[in-house]
Amino acid sequence: MEPVRDLARTRDRILKAALAEFAAHGLAGARCNAIARRARVNHRMLFYCFGSKENLYREILRRKFTERTALFERRDDDLAGTILRWYEAVAGDQDWVRLLEWEALSTAPAQKLVGERERRSYISEALEALRRSQANGGIPRDLNLAQLHLSIIALAVFPLAFPQMTRLATGLSPTSARFRRQRLRFLRSVSARLQMKSPERSRSGAVREKPRTALAKTGSRRLSNPIRTMRAEVAE
Repeated sequence: MEPVRDLARTRDRILKAALAEFAAHGLAGARCNAIARRARVNHRMLFYCFGSKENLYREILRRKFTERTALFERRDDDLAGTILRWYEAVAGDQDWVRLLEWEALSTAPAQKLVGERERRSYISEALEALRRSQANGGIPRDLNLAQLHLSIIALAVFPLAFPQMTRLATGLSPTSARFRRQRLRFLRSVSARLQMKSPERSRSGAVREKPRTALAKTGSRRLSNPIRTMRAEVAE
């Protein structure tokens, strides 16, 4: 049994080393010698355990998406919970974000993705959860749910996928505690606005707004000035 345990430990070391190398350089840029050095194993062990660099890369992606199964499968009835959960997941796993970026750069449009069938299933389930929330009045009925799902991912991933843009816009690193506090507060605010009931429509399709009280008008003026809100948050 000892040789089996040793081989399992060797595989684990190779996988950890490969994750760091692939996240930093992608499939094309990663070097087997570098992975072997990181894992402290003989170069030949990579091919003995995984057959090829491509197989090792596919195994890394497969494991990463398996780790994120709970993220896709969990059902939040409120939109805020879904958005915040996505952000917390990606903020705590920079390697996953980088692997997704490298996958996008290295995959041809018609090429099948690693775990594509499972990923499509997860997305279908996520859209079904959004439909239930929409049917219950938690999401405006005029929102396209596929576009909403993409936007939820974008809200969570963009600052980490493009740290240079984040620094230009906010002066902060997306991994800093201050940025994360600001981002969480912003995402809660966006979620609350998305969950507001959409205006009623007449039979002709024209928007028919309800009469607003003085308090509602005041609240509307506050919500209609996002630049002022953003400046206040950045100043904190």
